[in-house]
Amino acid sequence: DLITVHIRWGDKFWEMDLAKVEEYVEAVSTILHRRRNGGDNSTANIYLATEDPLAVEYFFNATPPGWKIYTDRTVEELDKFRPKRGNRASHTSKNTKGRAGLVALGSLLLAMEAQDFVLTTKSNWSRLMNQLRTNIINPRCGNCTSVIDLRPGNW
Repeated sequence: DLITVHIRWGDKFWEMDLAKVEEYVEAVSTILHRRRNGGDNSTANIYLATEDPLAVEYFFNATPPGWKIYTDRTVEELDKFRPKRGNRASHTSKNTKGRAGLVALGSLLLAMEAQDFVLTTKSNWSRLMNQLRTNIINPRCGNCTSVIDLRPGNW
C-alpha cells in the first residue's frame, strides 16, 4: 500500500511553477480516499522521493501524524556534498565520485515499489517514474498503478 511522492524543488523554479507541499498532501489524501472508498485517511505509507531537505521538512510538517513517511537516502547521505545554492547535480556527482548516481538509482528502485504515485512530470525524474510505471509495471499487473500529476509535462 505504498504511495510514492516525488517533490522536485531546488532550482526547478526556473522551469516551472513549483507545487506547494499542500498540493502533495492533498493528492495523497485523494489517493487514500479513493483506495478506502471514502473511509479513514489517517494512516498511510509514503516514500518521499526528493533531494531537497526543505521538501522533507515541509512535507513532514504538513502531514497527519498517522502517515508513515520514508525519506529518500539522498537527503541524508549527499547533503554535505550539496552546494549552498541550487541543485547542481554535476557538482554533487563529482564530489561523491559518482556515488550520487548510485544513490539516485537506489531511490528510483524504491520509488517504483509503489502502487500509487504523486508526480510532477515537468520534472525529468517524475517523467522517468511515470514512463516506467506506464510501460513496464502496468502491462505486467493489468494497469494496477495510478498517478496524480501535479505539473503535467508536455513532451
